Amino acid sequence: MRNTKHKLFHDKSLKHLHDNLNIIGIVRNHFNALARRYYRRYGKELSYSKMSKHLTKLKKLEKYAYWNIPYSWALQNMLKRLAQSFREMRTLGRGHPKFKACKKHKGMTFDGGQAPIEKVLDKQKHERNHPTYKIRLNGRWYRFALHRAIEGEILRVQVTRDALGDVYITLTEDFTEIRYEPKTGKAEGFDFGIKDFLTGSDGERRSSPMFYKQNADTLVAAQQVHSRKVKGSNNRERERKNVARIHKKTDQQRVDHHWKLAIELCREFDILFFEDLNLDGMKRLWGKQVSDLAFGEFLRKLKHQSHKRIRSVLKIGRWTPTTKCCSVCDHKNESITLADREWACPKCHTHLDRDQNAAMNILKEGIASFALGVVRPIVLFNRIVGTSVEATSPLLKTTNASVVSGTEAPAFR
Repeated sequence: MRNTKHKLFHDKSLKHLHDNLNIIGIVRNHFNALARRYYRRYGKELSYSKMSKHLTKLKKLEKYAYWNIPYSWALQNMLKRLAQSFREMRTLGRGHPKFKACKKHKGMTFDGGQAPIEKVLDKQKHERNHPTYKIRLNGRWYRFALHRAIEGEILRVQVTRDALGDVYITLTEDFTEIRYEPKTGKAEGFDFGIKDFLTGSDGERRSSPMFYKQNADTLVAAQQVHSRKVKGSNNRERERKNVARIHKKTDQQRVDHHWKLAIELCREFDILFFEDLNLDGMKRLWGKQVSDLAFGEFLRKLKHQSHKRIRSVLKIGRWTPTTKCCSVCDHKNESITLADREWACPKCHTHLDRDQNAAMNILKEGIASFALGVVRPIVLFNRIVGTSVEATSPLLKTTNASVVSGTEAPAFR
């Protein structure tokens, strides 16, 4: 499967899509209230089949005749997702699906056969870098720029809108994209941090700009201006869009940085090891800083790129001691605090950098855990206390093959 996202051109006809999305939002709220009453009375979830039959009866009434405007398939798909939310309320311990204003309902889904796509052959008013195509949704045509060629059969078309009123379509194709690239024969362990986004076992640090922090002052000023406007006025709506525009810019900056870093790592290493972190617990301790870095979203993008480029992204156990253990002699130093960024091992007297030492331990544990051999460090990445001996890169030895982090080595198979 491959998903490609395209933005529909701004046009007067977009108001029809917004109306359809509003109707689906109204139907969702109606059946959300109905399912809640059913759950309170009978103590079980309202099934999709019952909701579907009830929807068919309501659409025949004059009061709900406007519910026939969107494709029935899109309404049925919304009911399926609503029924799934109520099932997850019991199985996964989640709360009730929330009510939303109809104007805040974001998406609807079409089957691939219900949304034909054609190329626009008419002369365009402006020259564009990508060819212009049009798609038929709910009986009307909408134009967009096709920046990725369609390679397979379109199975689903997801229509979404954001707070600015921009409408996007996501095409799900029956196509698996694979890019064969030469093996580098390198394996690397990475330690996630607040100050340095990623610290590699080779000592290279990759920082991440705090995009939310960078735009915080601009956002505060825009929110203050928005709060001073009269509720319901056009001026307040204009300032609301200004606030949403700042949020959208922050999100796009973060997403762009994640994709570029993920592609860079997949091109440089064959195997990448990370810790299985408790991100929810970290958010309780450091709040916005962890959310601003969005490490979980970065791992999702990295796994996508690894599948496409035939790379491996592996996680070690959450309870593996990586920070307090010396990567040379495996001595565990219990006296380390969060403020100690560097420390000397009391057993082998090696001067250690906290983040780089953790990345070395992640690499060692990863190679040992995934049947790549027992790792024995031979030369450490930094100098030994009391001597002038230094090494530029860590050297690891395994029972099956030698792995040199940051240097050329045989490819893992």
